[in-house]
Amino acid sequence: SNGVGRRSITRALSDVVGREVTSENVSFSGRTDPAIVRDMLSGSGFTGHEIDQLMPRCLERYQETLMDTISEEHITLMPGVPDIVDRLLAIDDVQLALVTGNLQPTAYAKLTAAKLAEHFPFGAFGSDHEIRNELPGMAMQRAHDQGMTWVEPDRTVIIGDTEHDIGCARHAGVRAVAVATGMVTHDKLNACNPDLLLQDMSDPELLTTYIASLR
Repeated sequence: SNGVGRRSITRALSDVVGREVTSENVSFSGRTDPAIVRDMLSGSGFTGHEIDQLMPRCLERYQETLMDTISEEHITLMPGVPDIVDRLLAIDDVQLALVTGNLQPTAYAKLTAAKLAEHFPFGAFGSDHEIRNELPGMAMQRAHDQGMTWVEPDRTVIIGDTEHDIGCARHAGVRAVAVATGMVTHDKLNACNPDLLLQDMSDPELLTTYIASLR
């Protein structure tokens, strides 16, 4: 999303606390928004207790700021993504869901700008839990709650572009597909031993063949 999230969260936190809050040296990739807020406020001198008190206001203000700001022009779709989504939707026993550290409303605002929101009807979000590793299990439970009794760990796949995506997959006992189109290098992702590692999604057969093999 070309930095719109970082700019929005920096402006929102600065508005809430009444002075400049910096995101310098704070990693955003693959992390939950509450964890990012916590690191930013901690780096600006706030205590743990103060951060707990400020957290709801900060998240609310960030949500407002991003949703007032984001538009289609901020979003860049990675190569092959629309084709991959269409191909996966065409497989009868594949269900797409969104597992992300973004707050639920901001996650869908980004997907709406990318014209992909309708394909991800549920998931788990940074607004559900601050700890990223807790999110896959929550999404799987929601799948079960919707009657998808076939959802099993060895046929559940987390697709992401950071080491945190691989880590949360391992924590949940599910498979991990890594794509080196983000801020984390191919070599660093490879060192985390994903089940499948792609440079990008420009060849949709690589991912769809792997997913189909789990049916």
